[in-house]
Amino acid sequence: MSYLKFDKNLMINLEQSLPKEMLRTNQSGAYHCTTIVDCNTRKQHGLLVVPVPELGNSWHVMLSSLDLTVYQHGAPFNLALHRYRGGVMSPNGHKYIREFDCESVPRTTYRVGGVILTKEKIFISNENRILIRYTLVEAHSPTTLRFRPVLAFRDANELCVANDALDPTIPEIKNGVSACLYPGYPRLFMQFSHKPTWTYEPNWYNGFEYVKDLERGVPYCEDLWVPGYFEVPIKKGESVIFSAGLSEVSPRSLAKMYENEIAQRTCRTSFFNCLKNAVKQCYLNEKDGMYLLSGYPWGKILARNTFMALPGATIAINHRQDFERIAETAIKALRHFMSTGENDKRIAGIDLPDVPLWAVWALQQYAKAYGRDDAKEKYLP
Repeated sequence: MSYLKFDKNLMINLEQSLPKEMLRTNQSGAYHCTTIVDCNTRKQHGLLVVPVPELGNSWHVMLSSLDLTVYQHGAPFNLALHRYRGGVMSPNGHKYIREFDCESVPRTTYRVGGVILTKEKIFISNENRILIRYTLVEAHSPTTLRFRPVLAFRDANELCVANDALDPTIPEIKNGVSACLYPGYPRLFMQFSHKPTWTYEPNWYNGFEYVKDLERGVPYCEDLWVPGYFEVPIKKGESVIFSAGLSEVSPRSLAKMYENEIAQRTCRTSFFNCLKNAVKQCYLNEKDGMYLLSGYPWGKILARNTFMALPGATIAINHRQDFERIAETAIKALRHFMSTGENDKRIAGIDLPDVPLWAVWALQQYAKAYGRDDAKEKYLP
């Protein structure tokens, strides 16, 4: 039984489904966030949102969404959902949803006539890559899937306006294409496990409206670029995997990559495991150390929050090594400030007067959990 499951009645009722948001991270700073009906309601939402250090410490929306259309007997059934200027919902793909659950990974089940199709999304740990697996569970006639990537390439706190400054070139690669719309951004690689047919048909889609930003009274409307579409024929019982990442991958490896990531996941069969899974979303592994983010999509690495949350985010879920790695990074920054007066470039608020007290408190919790002798040997010097 799934720990989180919504049926058709809730999913097609946008008043109930749109406020429910889903977040997944790769524990290295990238994230995927949207609603359970895959309609973005905030400018920070996106299918692949990554940090770009060369452009500052903020996140950047690379791939806003991937719109799917199912073709049978030449008839299109568009499963996407967007809100456009004036509150217009289109193309209303949510009406085909039959179920959403998170037994292992977020999975949406669609029914279009005699077609039953599932969509499962998974982030690859410590890599800026999201995989989406589409499985044709049932079909009585030849079926084709058409995918339109909706690109943003912008700061997650900004909005995009149709312009002529972008680079429209979309070179083809193995089983896909790549794109880099503006200077300074990394290249985005979009590939499939099956060889698709690519049609270059560039267009601006204007007037995407983000209702949560509208409610907050901040700018809420933007234009996004769609370079074309992929088409992939699919047979009953077959799965097709889509990959979006910042590096090219061998299409043959996608199925194994997906299964390996599933095998590493915490099975959410208990309340404890659900908490464990949730808190690990805020782990942040970087080259210079390991951190705790205060939250997505607006959170930062804060000194006070780090030490306050550290025992609960690590010791409480039996992750002693993660406590030690995060503590080592934070204590190093704190010692540097105390000896030089220089603020840390990554951890904000290291100069607040109560931070050393919270650091001592966190180490006390470590001593309670693992013994005073271990704590003295590791941290007393």
